[in-house]
Amino acid sequence: MNITERINRILFILSYVSKNQGISVEKLAQRVEMRPKQLMKELDFMLLIGKPPFRPDDYVDIYVEEQKVYVEFDQMLNRPLRFTRPEAMALLISLQLLDPELDPEVVRSLQAQIEKAISNSLDPAARLEDRIVLEKPSRPLSHHFALLRQAIEENQKADIDYYSLMRDTTSHRVIRPYFLMKNLGYWYLTGYCEMRRDLRTFKFERILSVKLQEDRFPPPKGLNVNKYKKDFLKSMGRQQIEIHFDAKVAPWIEEWWGSSVRKGENGGVVLTFSSETLEYPSRLILSFAPHAKPLSPPELIGKVRGDSRELLELYQSQATS
Repeated sequence: MNITERINRILFILSYVSKNQGISVEKLAQRVEMRPKQLMKELDFMLLIGKPPFRPDDYVDIYVEEQKVYVEFDQMLNRPLRFTRPEAMALLISLQLLDPELDPEVVRSLQAQIEKAISNSLDPAARLEDRIVLEKPSRPLSHHFALLRQAIEENQKADIDYYSLMRDTTSHRVIRPYFLMKNLGYWYLTGYCEMRRDLRTFKFERILSVKLQEDRFPPPKGLNVNKYKKDFLKSMGRQQIEIHFDAKVAPWIEEWWGSSVRKGENGGVVLTFSSETLEYPSRLILSFAPHAKPLSPPELIGKVRGDSRELLELYQSQATS
């Protein structure tokens, strides 16, 4: 689990317990898909939410009595928020990074609350760029994506028209949608395809239309979602790619690719993924040059060298013409 996912889980626990004071440890553990022992360790960690030197219950006092969980917040958290200009600008920019596809209702609510706090903090005669960022419209949620989320939550069958890049054809499918997943910036839908009579994964951008049926389906039995995701990602390409990014760009790589990233040397990180060709990995490395370098396979190193020479020759020829 990467740091973003952990923060999201901590925020959810705080919000959920505050609305369900006295919930049992067992029920809360089930709600966040953790073992009770893991949950207790996470609750201990959450006591350190505050400011340096991070004394227990600085801002949050979350505790367990008779196997029931309670939370109390510091009174200062009830005061109206007032931001300095740098703080307000940081939040304004962060708003643009929120992905509404993850949980549209939560994202919209969070955006509204932050925008309200920022509006009360910024001076009426604030700089023009402040107003532009604040009033910039957020990226609209795809209608197809919203329908598929609904189908998954309510176990509704869905009619889709799907374009196959390999066959260059569009086919009509009846799908029992099970879950959505994101990898390397692309969303995928996994579900039971009634035409193929088997589990299938569809690239979201190739779904041309979505229409929900009134028919319902029972939840899948015996489907290990995490194992399926790992197996699917491995099957996306025959070549295992490894790229090292130095410390200067490591935070962005960790944010974008999450669990596909591991710690590397000198504060850097290593991104690992599967790819059918070397085109995308080479373009990715060159786009981060000189902060990225290929590690494996050896063919990728040769590909990057060749592409680099071609780029150099191109710009040299343009400079002399």
